[in-house]
Amino acid sequence: MRRPIYVVGHVNPDTDSISSAIGYAWLIRERDNLDAIAARSGVINKQTAWVLDYLNIEIPYLLTDASPRFEAIARSYDSATPEQPLKDAWEYLAKQMVLLP
Repeated sequence: MRRPIYVVGHVNPDTDSISSAIGYAWLIRERDNLDAIAARSGVINKQTAWVLDYLNIEIPYLLTDASPRFEAIARSYDSATPEQPLKDAWEYLAKQMVLLP
């Protein structure tokens, strides 16, 4: 099961930040068929609340922590041992194109 993608504006969300998150989440869902959720990282102001209410749009989900987790950024790389031929190391490096432990 895939995790949802949260689309968030800036920390003090105003109308353009909230509407951009809503619009971009919609685009990702429609274009890429991904589970994108419009979110906010703070309390919305009165103007934004009025606009959303007037347009009958639900206030985006409050995301209280968007800190990256180790498992979200960690990558697994093939590694070569000192006993392996140099040819194997070059193949691993060509495949990963980053590094070779």
